[in-house]
Order: sequence, then structure tokens, then C-alpha cells
Amino acid sequence: MNAIEFQAVAHDGVLDIPPEHRRLLDGKTVRVVLVDAEVQGSGGHQTLFTRLRQVRVQGPIDLSANHDAYIVGERDV
Repeated sequence: MNAIEFQAVAHDGVLDIPPEHRRLLDGKTVRVVLVDAEVQGSGGHQTLFTRLRQVRVQGPIDLSANHDAYIVGERDV
């Protein structure tokens, strides 16, 4: 699967494909995923890594050191 990412402004239900991608996509069936590029309610733009640092996971304290043992189900962990 080849992926092309670009930003466009929607107007009257239409998105303009940038000229550099038009020839490549002309006549092809494409899958379109729309993501609002504006961050809602955060007060500013955050990078993906900034948002990922905010993710919290619950698990055993030694999960990072013994993750393989937990995955295969070793009981002596």
C-alpha cells in the first residue's frame, strides 16, 4: 500500500488534491481517511510524541524488563 499525506481545506464537500499528486492518483480508486488537523481544546498544537508521552498504562512495575515473560505467560515472573 502506498500512502500519500497532505493537508487540504474542505470547501463545499470538496478537497483539492495538490498538483504534485494528481497525476499519480488520476483514475485510481483511493481510500480516504479524514482527520481534523486542528487540535481541539488543548490551547495549542501538540506533536504526536507529546501526546504519546501523556498516555498512561497500568501494569506490573517490572513490565518493561520482563515483557517477554509476561507475553508467553511464564508464572515465575
